[in-house]
Amino acid sequence: MISQSDIAGRLRLLRYGLIVVVAVTFLVSLLAPYAYLSGAGEFAPPITTFLGNAVLFTIVVAVLSVVIYIGYSNLLKRSIGSGDSE
Repeated sequence: MISQSDIAGRLRLLRYGLIVVVAVTFLVSLLAPYAYLSGAGEFAPPITTFLGNAVLFTIVVAVLSVVIYIGYSNLLKRSIGSGDSE
């Protein structure tokens, strides 16, 4: 059986991990195309060109992260509820 403090710790770890994933998604989706095209020299586009795509990807990953967090939270709460009935 999983204790209540163990559930809180697991959810906290998942929450911070998903925040890191969202932040890294934003940075990679913003900086990777810029780094790739910076070799074009004079014809390289400004970094703000990629801002729209970076925000879009970040929103998608953030929504997926919320769904994963809610699903895992419900799974943990259901597992502690089933442990009480045994």
